[in-house]
Amino acid sequence: MKDILQHINSVDGVMGSALFSPKGEVLAHACSALIDAESLKKAASLTLECTHGLQISETLDLIDFRYTDGHVLVKAFPGAMLFLLCANGINLQVLSITLKLAVKKLEAKLPGDVPSAVQAPAAEDSGSGDGMLRMNISHLANKETSASFDALGMVAVSQSTSQYISDFYKTPFKKLILTNVAAGTSGTFPVMILKEMDHQYDGSVVVGPGIERKLKVSEGDKVEVKIG
Repeated sequence: MKDILQHINSVDGVMGSALFSPKGEVLAHACSALIDAESLKKAASLTLECTHGLQISETLDLIDFRYTDGHVLVKAFPGAMLFLLCANGINLQVLSITLKLAVKKLEAKLPGDVPSAVQAPAAEDSGSGDGMLRMNISHLANKETSASFDALGMVAVSQSTSQYISDFYKTPFKKLILTNVAAGTSGTFPVMILKEMDHQYDGSVVVGPGIERKLKVSEGDKVEVKIG
């Protein structure tokens, strides 16, 4: 993977690059010797905390933190995050083209013990042996976005979660039937697939407060998930 990062560094203005796991681990890096391993670990932890806390990776393909002396760019994709140190004046169009190719190569090289975040919870939820898929309920900290889900009567899943559900039932879908067995509530909802949704939502179904009340669920509760 380091050779791919070095290729990214060849773009004029890129001063260093690193690959972080969704857990904040440093998978690979191609940075100056002045940047030690401990600094990279701290950068990984802060990047993860920032993207999760602000939920900005849900809507942006490339996150650009601008400072007086340069930029820190973050690109998230299933299983990892790219972290780039860049000079002022970096040509973002050229860099974006390079990153599209690089991400495909990096995805193919991710180690087997660093799966996309959807795999672990989804496998656990469906492992009861009864052939039923179960997932956690999540909600967004952004109340305006959550309210928009309710207004449309929709729920949301990440792209990785959508793929997992399709693979589980071996068919594409546009609606999901969510059932809270404990409360005896159920509903059928259109699904919004958010391609840039933060990895912390992989393996879960995101609902607004209105749908939470309808299903009588809270964040972290498990529901049965069927295709509508």
